[in-house]
Amino acid sequence: MRINFGSHVFAVPGDVVDHFIRLADERQIKVLLCLLRSDGNADAAQIASYLKIDPEQAEEALQFWVQANILDEAESTSGTGFAFAAPTPAAVQVAAPAAPPVEQQVVVVHGSSKEIKLDPSEIDAMIQDSRELADLFAVAEKLMGRPLNHMDHRSLIWMQSYLHLPAEVILTLLGYCVSIEKYSISYAEAIAVHWERDGINTLPLAEEAVEQMRTAHTYEAELRRMFEMKRSPTTKQKEYFDRWKAAGYAMELLHYAYEVTVENTEKLNFPYMDKLLTNWTQQGAATPEQVKALPKPGAAQKPAASRKKAAEPVSPQLMDKLNDYLSVVNRFKEDEE
Repeated sequence: MRINFGSHVFAVPGDVVDHFIRLADERQIKVLLCLLRSDGNADAAQIASYLKIDPEQAEEALQFWVQANILDEAESTSGTGFAFAAPTPAAVQVAAPAAPPVEQQVVVVHGSSKEIKLDPSEIDAMIQDSRELADLFAVAEKLMGRPLNHMDHRSLIWMQSYLHLPAEVILTLLGYCVSIEKYSISYAEAIAVHWERDGINTLPLAEEAVEQMRTAHTYEAELRRMFEMKRSPTTKQKEYFDRWKAAGYAMELLHYAYEVTVENTEKLNFPYMDKLLTNWTQQGAATPEQVKALPKPGAAQKPAASRKKAAEPVSPQLMDKLNDYLSVVNRFKEDEE
C-alpha cells in the first residue's frame, strides 16, 4: 500500500501504537495527534478549540499521556507545560522486517458494543482480514433485508469477539429477531448477553433457546390480545405471564379470570387476577365451569344454622314462664266474663 505523505509529516512515538493504541480512547488519540502536529507548541486550550471539546477534556487527555510516559509534565521550550518524555536508553537496533498482517483484536472493557472504538476504516480492514467476519456481515444483511450501518457492524463484532459467539449462533439469533419483527441488531445484542451468561454458544443450544423464546412470545402475544394491551408488558407483568405459563393455566381459565377481575376492579389488575387463579387452583378448579360450581363463601352455612336453631328443644325454664303467662291470660279472661 502506497502512503500519500502530503506536504507535511510528523513522527509518532512507537510506544503509542505498540502499547497504548488499544487503551486510549478516541479523544485521547486526537489530542495527542494535535500536539504532535504542532511540534509541541499547542496548549490544552488551543487543542480543545480545534477539536471543539472542553479544555478540561483536552487536559485530561494530555494527563493520560503523561501517565503513559509519552509526555513529561514539565515546562517545555514552547511553554505548553508538556514535553515529550526522554526515551529510555537502549542499544541501537536495526528495524526488523515488517511482520505479516495480524488479524485485529477487539478489546472490550464493558459489557456493551457502545464501548468499542472502531471507525469505518478499521472495520473495513477487519473485513478484509477475516473471511468469516465478511460472511457474517453478508448473511446478516440478507436476514435483516437492509444494508448494515456502522453501529450494526460494531455490534456484530462485539458479539463475536467479546461474547465469543460463533457466527452460526449469531445468525440463528438474528433470524429469530426478524421472525418477530425486531429489526434492530441492538435487540439481538441484548439477548446475546443472556446467551453468553447461560452458556448458549453452540448451534443446537441456540436452536433450543430460540424455540423456547418463540413459544413464550406466542403465549405473550395471545395474552396481550386477550387483555387488549396496546403496549409491551412491563417486566413485572412479564413475570406474571411466566408464572401463569409455568402453572399451566388454560387460556379459557385466564380469560374468565380476566373478566372477573375487570368486573370487580374495573381494570386489568394483575395481582388481583393472580390471586383469583391461585385460589381457584387450590380448590381444584381448572376450568370456568368448575370455578362457577364452587360454593359461594358463607352461602351453605345459613340454612344449616336456621335448621339447627329450629330443632333445638324448649328448656324447662322457658316452659314454666310460658305456662305462667298463659295462666295470667286465662284469669284475666275469666274476670271479664
